[in-house]
Amino acid sequence: MKTWKERVEELEASGMTLTDIAGAVDSSTSVISEIKQGRSKSPRGMTAVKLHELHTRTCGEQAA
Repeated sequence: MKTWKERVEELEASGMTLTDIAGAVDSSTSVISEIKQGRSKSPRGMTAVKLHELHTRTCGEQAA
């Protein structure tokens, strides 16, 4: 299973910026940055659900 950090990194590799990711999951860029840097191990509530769905849509099932 992928970590949240890996998911954010894969979304960036697909061409999204941290700002794009934050906007897509209704979160702040600083929250996404904290996840990417490993300071926050997991997003809360709907941010987690939306980040998972965004990653699946953008990177595909095999990346999940």
